[in-house]
Parts: sequence; structure tokens; C-alpha cells
Amino acid sequence: MTSDAKSVNSNLSNSSSSGHATPVSEPAGNIVPSSRSGDFMSFLKDVLSFTGDLSSMTCPSFLLNGISLLEYGAHWSDYPHVLAEITKAASSEERIKLVARWFVSTLYGSYNKRVAESNSGEKKPFNPILGEQFLASWDDAEYGGTTFVCEQVSHHPPVSAIYFENAQAGIYGSGHFSQKSKFKGTTMKVVQEGRVTLRMKNSDEFYCLSLPDLNICSILSGKPFLEMSSTTFIRSSKGYTAEFNWYTKPWLYGEYHKFDGKIFKDAAAVTYVQAAPAQEQLFTFKGKWVAESLVTDVATGKETVLFDVQSQPAADIIIKPISEQSELESRRVWQKVSEALVSGNYDVASREKTSIEEAQRALRKTRAETGEQWKPSLFSWIDDASDEESVKACYTYLYSAKESIGTGSWVYNNSPHLTEQQGTAAPSAYASGTQTPSDAFSTAPSSVF
Repeated sequence: MTSDAKSVNSNLSNSSSSGHATPVSEPAGNIVPSSRSGDFMSFLKDVLSFTGDLSSMTCPSFLLNGISLLEYGAHWSDYPHVLAEITKAASSEERIKLVARWFVSTLYGSYNKRVAESNSGEKKPFNPILGEQFLASWDDAEYGGTTFVCEQVSHHPPVSAIYFENAQAGIYGSGHFSQKSKFKGTTMKVVQEGRVTLRMKNSDEFYCLSLPDLNICSILSGKPFLEMSSTTFIRSSKGYTAEFNWYTKPWLYGEYHKFDGKIFKDAAAVTYVQAAPAQEQLFTFKGKWVAESLVTDVATGKETVLFDVQSQPAADIIIKPISEQSELESRRVWQKVSEALVSGNYDVASREKTSIEEAQRALRKTRAETGEQWKPSLFSWIDDASDEESVKACYTYLYSAKESIGTGSWVYNNSPHLTEQQGTAAPSAYASGTQTPSDAFSTAPSSVF
């Protein structure tokens, strides 16, 4: 296997001398080639007059970044040791602080790294085809290997399911994300729906996470970049909650990418209530999710670093060569489009992309005519009503504050908590998926690691 951590348009000339990319607030470079300025203006007119979900619009090839949206999910594992160290906590109070640290560590790679490294604006990823998969791993000298798998489990609406695991540390998580976008003023507002559930083998405590909303700014200038907004939560099954407030920069003054929040306990509460009297506040935190953030122990007043993007490099991602990938893996699916984008041949990129999309339309038509129901290969849907009572209680607590978590989860078929409960296979009661993709051209295995 070979290491390939960069998207096709990465440019590391903006990295600092220490080898770490310097986070930027606004990109300096314009993402629009000078020869395509007319096409860009025409696209903007269409976008500004569009009233539906913008994800359904066809994006010009010169605005594509050359990677699938599924690859974005891999940033949940950018820092394997940060994930693994959660299992070393001696108490629930310490553990949720480490979970909050890990969550912050996932954000820079997901939402800022591409702009910081290239110093050009954010571009659009490929919309994954139905059944597309992205597989990756990371090696750590102390904590061993971490694995990641993502599968596109729905195309309309688009939903991506993820699973990550460090077997040596005994920590793993399943979840899914979906994005709905629209223009609000001069900014694209992206509401992220979905959730992630984090579990450990050495503890019966688990964590339910919601996702932040996104704001893609400066689109009209051709230098788009991303900020996060809204409030998100991590709720533990033992009654601890981490609450994050994500801020966009005010119009005239202020800074980009700031956040703050708190960790508190209200074990008896059934539903989240903001600043409820029963909440016992334990920690507060603040900072920038693209740089350094600090956490303060309320009882002692001691302030320490929560996470610092610049203090340590992200681990190198390991991805199989395209020649060894199945026909459903992202880089093989989009190989010809990506190669055309790298060479600046946007007309070829558009033709190759259209060819993929037309093949998918033909598959959908065939399924509709034959009555075939497509099912995911690697993940199954579990409604909250059918899930463990403790999981249901965690998400019920959050639902009043964050409806975008939904009322169920996509769960990896070979997740340890399922196989341990039901032997070596996912329980039949949960099996809305199958072990073999129904796409005729798929050679993807049912167990990827």
C-alpha cells in the first residue's frame, strides 16, 4: 500500500518551515481560471436564482477539487493517537474531555486544510455515486493501525456512512452525514444532518455526536472558504455533555473560525435544556478550530491546551493503489476525471464526469424497470426505536436541541458491538443491507479490513 495524503490540486508552498500548513482566514488565490471567467459568471447567475438544494446543480468542472466527498470523512482519523488515547482516561470526566479534544482534531482536515495548504479557495468535491466506497488506514508506532471505511448509502438524498476503528486501543465509531445547501445572502449555507456514535471495548460508556453547519463564504469573489456555525453536542451515556458554539466572523470586526463551549453533567435529565439549573459545569473551552484551543478546569481554574493544529502533523493516510482498488472505490471511480482536472483539461473532465453520471442513471432506470431494490454492502440502518435503550436515550436527550441528528443511524455491519452481541454477523433484525453490492459491476468485498 502507498501513502497518498494530498488531493489532486494540493500545493504545499504555503507550509511553514516546521512542515505544518499555516491556517489562513481567506484564500489569496482565485479558483477560477482566467479563461473560464465568463462560464463562472454564468454559473453564479444560475446559483443565485436557484431555489432548491444546491447539491442537485451541475457544477462546472473547473470548480471541482478532484476528490470524492467520501474522502472528507477520513479526517475523523487524522490523528489516530488522539482517538486511541481516549481509552486511557481514568474517569468519565477525563474521558469526555478527551473525546472533545478528538472531535476538535477532526475539524481542520475536514473543513480548512485544503485552503490552508494551497492558499486558493475551497472547491467542490465529486458527488459520490450510489455504493461508492472509500477505504483508508493509518499506522502509529504506539497505538497500531487505524482503519476507515465510507460508503455512499443513498444518492437522493445523498448520505455517506462512515466507520473507523483502532483495534489495538479498542475504540471505534459508526455514523453518517448528509448535506443540504442553499444560498443565504452572499454565503452558501450548508446544513449537515447525521450523527456519529463512538464506542470503546474497555468501557460501557459511549458517546453520541452531532455535526456543525457550514458556511461557504466569498463565493462571488472566486475565493471561497469555509466557516462553521451553529451549536453541536457530544453526549455520553453516563450523563456528561460537551456543548460547542461555532462562530462565523462578524461583518466588520472579529476573527474567523472561533468557538467556545463547556462540559457539564446532568445525569438525571431526559432532554437537553440550555443552562438548566441541574447542570454541573466541569470545564470550559475556547479558541480557534484551525489553530489552538484551550480548556479550563472550572474547579481549579487551571488552563491547558485542548488541541493545537500546529503542534503536531496529521498522520499519513494510506490508500491502496488504484490498480488494487475495487470498481466501486472512489479514486478508481473518478480516476479519469481527476487526471483531466490535474492536466487542466476541463472539457475532458466534464465528458468523463457526464459518462459516470449517465451510467448511474441507466442503472437506476434498470432497477426501476426490474423492481430491484438496491441495498448497501457494508452498512445497515437502525432506527432509534429498534436500538439499544441507552443509545436511544442519548439521542433523545439531544434531539430537542439538534433535530438534524435524525431518528436513526447507519451502522457498519461488522461493528464489534453488533458482532459481540450476535456472534460473528450483524443481527438479522438490523439487516437492511446485504453482504454483496447489487451493482453488477461491483467487486467490493463485504469485509474490507
